[in-house]
Amino acid sequence: MVLYVKKHHGIIATVDVELKKRIRNFGSIISLSNDKIVLEPSKI
Repeated sequence: MVLYVKKHHGIIATVDVELKKRIRNFGSIISLSNDKIVLEPSKI
């Protein structure tokens, strides 16, 4: 999954902190915070 997102610059929905750290460098993350959906932008 990480390689696919790295190649195609996709969006991942996860609550896994380690996966967020790996994806954040080249893709965007959707997470849940206080019953709200939050789009965390990539660092590129």
